[in-house]
Amino acid sequence: MKTKVVVTTDLCQRFEDFKNEMILLVIDPFLKRNEEVSHLVSFLEKKNDVSLFSEIVPDPPIETIVKGIQQALTNEPTVMIAIGGGSALDTAKGILYFYQKIADKQIHHFAAVPTTSGTGSEVTSAAVITDTKEKIKYPIFDEQLLPDEAILSTDFVLTSPPSITAYSGLDVLTHALEALTAKGRTNFSAALAEKAILLVFENLAECVANGQNEAARVQMHEAATLAGIAFDNAGLGACHALAHQVGAIFKVPHGLANAMLLPHIVKANSCDPQSRALYAGIAGKMKSSASVIAKSQAVQCLIDAIDRLCKELKIPTTLTEWNIDKQMALKAADKIARNAQNDFTFQSNPIAFNNMQLKEIYQKIV
Repeated sequence: MKTKVVVTTDLCQRFEDFKNEMILLVIDPFLKRNEEVSHLVSFLEKKNDVSLFSEIVPDPPIETIVKGIQQALTNEPTVMIAIGGGSALDTAKGILYFYQKIADKQIHHFAAVPTTSGTGSEVTSAAVITDTKEKIKYPIFDEQLLPDEAILSTDFVLTSPPSITAYSGLDVLTHALEALTAKGRTNFSAALAEKAILLVFENLAECVANGQNEAARVQMHEAATLAGIAFDNAGLGACHALAHQVGAIFKVPHGLANAMLLPHIVKANSCDPQSRALYAGIAGKMKSSASVIAKSQAVQCLIDAIDRLCKELKIPTTLTEWNIDKQMALKAADKIARNAQNDFTFQSNPIAFNNMQLKEIYQKIV
C-alpha cells in the first residue's frame, strides 16, 4: 500500500524535515481558529512558504475545486497537506488531480489528516466532486489521489458534534459492509472490512453519547481507515451509488443517506448466495447474533443490528423524517435510479440491479 498510516498527536514532528517547500495547506474553514492548526502553520512557515486554502463546503462542487486550482497555479506547491473532514480531503484531491494535469508539475508529498472518522479518504484513491447545476456527484478514482501519508490524530475528533460523529460513523459501516461483498473483494480486503464492521458496532454509539471517550474515538478513527483501505481495494456498491444521488438532489448528509439505504441494500444483496454467506459470517461474529445458525436468520440479525444502531443514534430513517416532501422525493425516483446505474461505485455491487429494482430500494426510504 502506497499510503503510510501514522497514529500520532504531534503533527509538527511529522513535517519537521520539510525545508524550502511551497506548501498548500487545505483545511476546513473553522480550523483557521484551531490552536493546533495555527501552531502547525507557524512551525511550517519557519522553513517553508505556506499558502492556505479554506473555502471548503460540504460535497465539494466543481466551482470550489476550480478556485483551489487557480491558487495552486499561482503558488506552484511542492507539498500538499489536507486537514479536515471528507469534503476537505476530497477538495484537496480534486485540486491535486487537476493541477498536476494542467500545470504538468508534480506535488511530491501529499499528507491527509482526517478530522472525522468517516470517509476513509486519507487512504483511498477516490474523491467525489459535485456538479451543483445538474445535481450529480461524480466519483473520481485515480492512483495519484492516494495520499503519501495518512496521519490519524484523535485530538481533532474529540470535539466532533454528535450528529457528525453519527453520520460519519455510519458511512464507515457502509464502506465496510459494501467492501465485504463487492466484486473486487479478496481475503485481505474482507479481513479489514470485518474488523471495521465490528469496531463500529462496538464503539460508535459510545462516541456519539460520550465524545470525550478517547479510547472509543481511537477505535472509530482506525475503523474508518480500515474500511477505507478495504473499499479502495474491493470496491463499493449500490448503497453508495444511490446515496450519491440522494445527497446531490436533496442535500442529505452523505453518511445519513447511506444509513437510510443500508438495511435495504443488505436485504436486497442477500439474494446473492455469496453475499448472504458473507453477511451471515459477520453476523455470527457479533455478540447479538453469535448463537444464530441459519444464514437467513443471521442476515436478518445483521439488518436488525443496523436498525437498532440507527435507532440508538436517533437518526432519521426516511427522507420524510428529514423534512423532504414525499411527492417530491417520489418524483425523483427515475433520475436517482438512472444516475445510480451510471455511478462508478455501482459497478462493484454483487448484483447488477436493474432500474426498477433500484427504484424499489430507493422508494423504501421515501
